Amino acid sequence: DFHLPVGSELRFETPEGAYDKTWVEGPLGAFENNDARQWCNNEVPGESLWMIYECPLGVTEQAALDIYGLGYFARHQNFPTPWQHNNVRGGGSGECQIDVNCPEGDSWECEKDAVVKLRITSGNFIGVCTGSMVNNTARDCRQLMLSAFHCVNDLDADDWNVFKVQYNYEYFDCGGTSSINSRTRTGVTPLTDSNDMPGGNNTGSDFVLCEVNQPIPDDWQPYYAGWDASGYNGASGVSIHHPNGDRKKISTYTWPLTRGSWLPWTSTNAHWRVIWSATETDHGVTEGGSSGSPIFEENHRVIGTLTGGGSFCNAPTQADLYGKMSYHWDGPNPIPTSAKLKAYLDPIGTGEEFMDGSYVQMDEEGNLSCDVYTACAATQVEEQFAAGLSVSPNPSKGLVRIALPSGFELAKLQWFDSMGRALGESEGANFSGDLDLSAWGSGVRYVTVTTKDGWSTTRRVVVQ
Repeated sequence: DFHLPVGSELRFETPEGAYDKTWVEGPLGAFENNDARQWCNNEVPGESLWMIYECPLGVTEQAALDIYGLGYFARHQNFPTPWQHNNVRGGGSGECQIDVNCPEGDSWECEKDAVVKLRITSGNFIGVCTGSMVNNTARDCRQLMLSAFHCVNDLDADDWNVFKVQYNYEYFDCGGTSSINSRTRTGVTPLTDSNDMPGGNNTGSDFVLCEVNQPIPDDWQPYYAGWDASGYNGASGVSIHHPNGDRKKISTYTWPLTRGSWLPWTSTNAHWRVIWSATETDHGVTEGGSSGSPIFEENHRVIGTLTGGGSFCNAPTQADLYGKMSYHWDGPNPIPTSAKLKAYLDPIGTGEEFMDGSYVQMDEEGNLSCDVYTACAATQVEEQFAAGLSVSPNPSKGLVRIALPSGFELAKLQWFDSMGRALGESEGANFSGDLDLSAWGSGVRYVTVTTKDGWSTTRRVVVQ
């Protein structure tokens, strides 16, 4: 039984002297209260902890802090220095895994905000999976979260009340060590699932849809991902996931997905089969804890959720299998029509089989909506322009060739000295593609390229 009066605070700390620095979760307050009156804290390093409740004078409401149980994590809970217990990398995922804020994630800034880490209590066991917040045709920002049924098939009513959903759990930088660890919501309501695990085997497409019970704060920037339930298999794309409960990682595929079945002796074709590609940083794969994660196609829409597979860092080209969004939608899972995903993601009966994602938006009257958020598409175009622009050689003896990516036309070219003072300018129609910077001697120059569509970026050039 859990309830904190307004004004009171709850903290979890490691005992003094256990580490060089005290680990603290909190202070937590009435923000954590929920209708179920059940809650659980995040992980604390070590063998023991202090649970500290403080209530100021004048608070007359009684707190409820009845302890139901304690969970002990045996592995995959590696903490940063100085609380680290071993030398395992980061959060315990494989060495080849790629942080979502590495270059591979540059075009997926919106979609990564849809992906959440799940901590699931099931009886006497605790495990981790991945989920994604998803949009629906009512565009009402309902807090819908999609994952894999095999992550939750044994849960009872109390387990759903202490189900933890963690947002923004990612390293700030590629290969970084710092992350936001505290943005969690406790408790979800199960809405529907594939009901396809007779004998512990997934015979269908392995999905579950839940609603996050507690309000998600605006500053967590929850993104409600778009999806495609038409059966399109994608030409390329990514999966964003939490392998072994680690910070967000990204894996990339560069050729179309093929049909597959989770059980090799069946022919349900309820899954997409993916082979991951090596990329600039490494060769992303999936692991335990990645289950339920979304796989996106090149239009940035979810087309499946991970059941599992054979890929790992020592075998990165083994296939993984994602339950098809189209099969979740209205396929022959052993559930009635009213329980198919279509009933929940198209609640107003539009007949749409695909839609784009959205952040939460507010109009002038304070009404919230999750209508298509065009800034994501704009960001992708800008990143395509910036990534495809070539200014070479660099360093240079003075002459550089400037080449725009296909589909972009030059409007204006400007160049500046190291102090930002203008040295010259050329209109796009008069520019041959070569820029001679030798007249101003050696040193640092800045070249600004502006397209006819209004995209602009600046490159630093060293003239020797």
